Order: sequence, then C-alpha cells, then structure tokens
Amino acid sequence: MKTSLSVLLICIFLSAGCSMKVVPVQVESGVIDEKNFSQTLSRDNVSVTAGSAESQLYNYNLDGAVSAFSVVIENRGSSELPVDPGMFLLMDNEGKQYVPLTPDKVKEIISRDSYYLIPYPYVGFYYLEDYEKSSFYNTFTSEKPYYFEVYPQDIYTKALAVGTLIPKAKMSGLVYFKIDLHGKKDVKLLVYKQGTSKSSPADFTFPFKIQ
Repeated sequence: MKTSLSVLLICIFLSAGCSMKVVPVQVESGVIDEKNFSQTLSRDNVSVTAGSAESQLYNYNLDGAVSAFSVVIENRGSSELPVDPGMFLLMDNEGKQYVPLTPDKVKEIISRDSYYLIPYPYVGFYYLEDYEKSSFYNTFTSEKPYYFEVYPQDIYTKALAVGTLIPKAKMSGLVYFKIDLHGKKDVKLLVYKQGTSKSSPADFTFPFKIQ
C-alpha cells in the first residue's frame, strides 16, 4: 500500500512539473533561444529579450495566481533609456489586458495564500507537524511542485528595476502579472518605449504559445 502511494505521489509531482510550457513564437527579425524559451528583438538601438519565468515561481505557493516573464533590456545607443514596469502589457488569446504587478502586490498575494508561515523576510514552518500536514495537503491540491521554504525578498531582488539605463548598458529582471496561464492558448508580451502611446502598436511584441 505504501509503495503504491509513493508511486502515485511521484507521478503527481512529475506531471505537475511538466504540465505546461510557455514557448516563444518566432516573429520577423526575432532571435529565439530554444534552451531558455526566450526571444530577442532589436529596434532603434534597443535590444529586448523576453521569456517565461514560470519555473522561478514554482517555489512560491501561488497556485497559478501570478505569472512572470524574464526580461533583459540592452541600450545600444548613446542616449539614456528610461525603464519602468509601466512599459509592459500582457494580452491573452481572449483579448484581455493585464498590467504588471508591483513586488509589493506579489508579496501580498503570497502572504494571503500561504499559511503556518514565519514573518518576512524568513518564511518557513514553525513546527515539523505543520510541515508534514502541509506536505500532504499540497500534494493533492497544487498543480505545481511545492517547496516548503520561500523567501519573499527574492521577489524584490529578481524584479526588473525602475530607473535609467545608461548607454551601452543592460538591465534584467522579472515582470509579474496576475494571470493563470493554465487554460490559456497564447499570450503576447507588449513592450512600449517611453513616448509610445499604448493605443499604438507596441515597439516590441513577444508572442508565446501555452503548451
């Protein structure tokens, strides 16, 4: 009986970890990195690389409430380039628009969805029995692998910083959105340079298929 249960739990764990991939769709002049599931676009001395960062959220008990995209911005010009999360929008296959979440909002979601936690910045279980209870609970309810210690400070340190990108420099980080990618067919990450109206075509468009 114990052996059968162990095999079942392993299968659930493996299927949860491999159930979804966010794959970039090739666009004109785009360079795809198949290993990192990302794509690079260049325009007017600015290069932007975008890819899914779902795997970096697996250690948070978010149950699909938040998705993240990894972004690298390179300023190849001679002028400063303003960088702000407001330059991003996400669109799903139903035409629904999503705006970026601040790290504070992501931390709030984690705080709301987690339990038996030690206060920030160190989050864990007070007692071993709570760890075991939560292990059993999450095995049968979570769609993703679940790890028992999370560090909310990582949400801040990994987020894309707000500021000015000087010439010949790069900036990288995560951009968070409140969206459950499970059940979505595809999404588009839209990137707008400062001065570009959101009603105009985005300066950089990164389409992704949800597999």
